[in-house]
Amino acid sequence: MIFGTVTITPRAVETHRDSYQLAHLTVISVRRPLLAGSILGAGGMGAFALAFGDLLYAYEIAGMAATAMLSLLAGFRLARIRLLSRDLRGSELSCLIWGSWGRLQRVRREIVAAMENQDARRKGEEA
Repeated sequence: MIFGTVTITPRAVETHRDSYQLAHLTVISVRRPLLAGSILGAGGMGAFALAFGDLLYAYEIAGMAATAMLSLLAGFRLARIRLLSRDLRGSELSCLIWGSWGRLQRVRREIVAAMENQDARRKGEEA
């Protein structure tokens, strides 16, 4: 699952908004920015349910448990990939693509493999 598109060609990475030349990419990172907040929120709901469990109805406890589980699931599954180019250093034009953690990790590995192939091709041409 990716919100947006990513296409990797031998010389560039094309997203739904921008295209980046592989030779100019400096950072390709995949992060889970919602994970800390989801852990904190789920922990807070759990602590609230334990502290006030004698005052809450069963459906309220079940609703809090379901909400906590959904927030944890979202925190673990949702991620973003960031492509930074040395040409864009210091600007806000870096690419952010949201999607599932596993899919974005595969995309990151594909980009790194394409960069290594391009480097090997370049070294072969120089020799």
